Amino acid sequence: MYDVEKRGNVPIYEYLYKCIRNDIVSGRISNGEKLLSKRRLARQEGVALITVENAYEQLLVEGYIESRERSGYYVSFDAGRFVMSDYSDDSSRSSNGNIYLNHRSVNNSISNIKTDNTSSKADNTNSRSNNTNSNNNISGVIERDIPQVPDIADFVSQRLFDDAFPFDIWSKLMRKVLSDRNPECLASPDPCGLPVLRYAIAGYLMRSRGIDADPDNIIVGPGTEYLENILLILSGGGALTAVEDPGYKKMGLLCERAGHKCLHIPVDRDGLDVSVLEGTSVRLVNISPSHHFPTGVVMSAGRRAQLVDWAEREDAYIAEDDYDSEFRFSGRPIPPIAAAYPERVIYMNTFTRTLAPSIRIAFMVLPDKLMDRYRQKLSFYSGTVSSFEQLVLAEFINGGYYERHLSRMRNYYGKRRESIMRLFESKEKGSINRNDTKEKYDDTKETHDNTHTDRSYIQKQKENSETGIFVPIKDVAGLRIVLKAPDSLDDEKFIKALSDKGIKLSCINDYCYSHNSQYDHHFLVSFGAASEADFAKALPLMEKAAMECM
Repeated sequence: MYDVEKRGNVPIYEYLYKCIRNDIVSGRISNGEKLLSKRRLARQEGVALITVENAYEQLLVEGYIESRERSGYYVSFDAGRFVMSDYSDDSSRSSNGNIYLNHRSVNNSISNIKTDNTSSKADNTNSRSNNTNSNNNISGVIERDIPQVPDIADFVSQRLFDDAFPFDIWSKLMRKVLSDRNPECLASPDPCGLPVLRYAIAGYLMRSRGIDADPDNIIVGPGTEYLENILLILSGGGALTAVEDPGYKKMGLLCERAGHKCLHIPVDRDGLDVSVLEGTSVRLVNISPSHHFPTGVVMSAGRRAQLVDWAEREDAYIAEDDYDSEFRFSGRPIPPIAAAYPERVIYMNTFTRTLAPSIRIAFMVLPDKLMDRYRQKLSFYSGTVSSFEQLVLAEFINGGYYERHLSRMRNYYGKRRESIMRLFESKEKGSINRNDTKEKYDDTKETHDNTHTDRSYIQKQKENSETGIFVPIKDVAGLRIVLKAPDSLDDEKFIKALSDKGIKLSCINDYCYSHNSQYDHHFLVSFGAASEADFAKALPLMEKAAMECM
């Protein structure tokens, strides 16, 4: 049993989650062991059923356990491959390990880690010219001819709502920095960033992400692209670099234009397919394990183990972009790999996503060896971020304003996401009836003349799920929703039809290096700058356009 009385101020579900996780990563609960049922564990620990459900759900999300239909929960993590000592907590260890049942003999080799990317690899050989010839597509989205019509909704923009920015606090801190007459405000900025900001970032990382970062190992820059260029230089000219596919296409372009060969690694339900890295000369791999862009996949604990094992064997580095870690609306934040392996992982993040695109401040935490290499090779670099902005941001973090801002943003966008999801959940099968067909599809004929049109429409409706034409794929993080459309939809025709109506939308295939059929009919909808009203206005037009393109 676990002693919940020792949890201190930690919520019971989080304490229970940590206890089970620590038993798994330490090997006290072996790979393949069956856990107690939720009800039995709740009775044993004297806690509510919902508490156990929340703990198990977090373990599921992070890939430590798996749910088997009509059987229960089983450990799906090989402790021998990923001993996360930094995650250990002596106060949360079990006394007898009786959380599990039916000990089994299993093969713990890394080859048992499940993958389902066979079709992905085959599909990646079939490229579309408008994806592979994308050197000018620096935005990461296929360029399309946008008509000069007023936008009804922009579901592509990465912007946040203007009202979400803390204008009052930011302007107050700007005045404070100016009134303090700090000499650093006018001096040439330190190439690594002002010490006051680097110390503020280090403190924030420890509080929010469990990363014990040395402020002297933090480099501040005007964006992740700038920081990536530094990493490419430190990797050595012409080194092979790996990026996710699908993924943030700008990273691949940066690598290629810097003279580096780029390997595009497929992503499956467990994250980056590490097996593709074996036998290559890759020295730097870029990943977003906590919330992959654009699929939303969380890299499983087993896959993380495999990746770190590969990096240590090959003396390679992992650039971990903690994408969307601040916008998780359910459960605990996913622990970054850098928290456990700071000597092998480069942690990267940016304030642009949480504050505003105009605030071009990003940072990375370099391992000691790479930091020494940076000082030897690049110490002559000039500072790239305004000292004034750095001082304001440092005040914003040190004053506790940033974390309060994130809390408000999570609440704000969490409610918005729920409202948008309800729009899809409220759709019923056959939401547009026969009378609607006459008005929307053939207003020049009487109803009894529309037999063929009506039958065709009704047949198409049968292809759709009970939630309507578009089915949102479950995700609990980020400011984007993935929509699945019927297989009969012509994606390119549909996107063009929406563009003509003033609705901007992107496909997941837009973010693939080569066209991948498994992502056909999957659309990425950003709600960072789109309101519920935008969705309510756009959804009927999207449904009509989809019907016409099937």
